[in-house]
Amino acid sequence: MVEYAVRRPQVQLNAQLRQRLAREYNTASTKMQEEAQLTKKLFYFSVFFGEAQRILNQQWDRDLALIFLVTQQAYTQFNVAVQTQAFKVLPIRAEVAIEQLTKVASDLAAYTKKAKTADSRDELCEILGRFAELTYAVGGNGSYLYEKGDIKF
Repeated sequence: MVEYAVRRPQVQLNAQLRQRLAREYNTASTKMQEEAQLTKKLFYFSVFFGEAQRILNQQWDRDLALIFLVTQQAYTQFNVAVQTQAFKVLPIRAEVAIEQLTKVASDLAAYTKKAKTADSRDELCEILGRFAELTYAVGGNGSYLYEKGDIKF
C-alpha cells in the first residue's frame, strides 16, 4: 500500500503574482474573443499555460500547476486537430469548439481575479473539468461521444 504525505495547507499566490496572472489571462481572453481566425485564437490561448509556467518559476502553487497542465494539454489537442485538419471529419465544428474554448478561457480569467477561498476550489475544478471535456471532444473517442450526445456544450 502506498502512503501519501500529509496534505500541506494550500498557500495562495502572493498578490503581485496573482494580479499579474489575472491581467495576462484577461488580456488573452479578450484577444481570443476579438479574433476571428482559429489559429490566432489558439496563439492567444497559449498564454494560459505559458504565463502559468512563468509564475510557477517564481512561486510554487499546486492549483496553478494543475491549470498549467490542463491548459497545455487543451492547447496541444486543439493544435493537433487544426494542424491535421481533423475538424474536417470531426462531428464538432471548429467554430463551435473554439467558441467553447474561448468561453472557458474567459471563465478561468475571471476566476484568477478572485482570491482563493474554501469555496473557490469547486469553481476551479468545474472550469478545469470543462477544459478536459472540451479537449477530449476534439480527439478520437471524445468526438464519438460528442456525436452520440454524451458530451454536450
